[in-house]
Amino acid sequence: MGAVVGPDPGHRTVSIGVYSRAPKVPYVKERRGSAVKKLLLVALAAVGGLLVYRQIQADRAEQDLWTEATDSVPTGS
Repeated sequence: MGAVVGPDPGHRTVSIGVYSRAPKVPYVKERRGSAVKKLLLVALAAVGGLLVYRQIQADRAEQDLWTEATDSVPTGS
């Protein structure tokens, strides 16, 4: 088996029983997909942060309202 065989239709070369291929080049589309995923993750985190912020503000407003309604000292005195 020490013979060298020429390339076949699959662009592989056979040399002493070892297959070799050209190194895989990352595609621009794959890099773009990764960037889009990161952008979506950042956008999702921003929306989540906004929702938490709005909930905290609503809770504070309700607490202020209850504090005003249950205050033992009248406001006009």
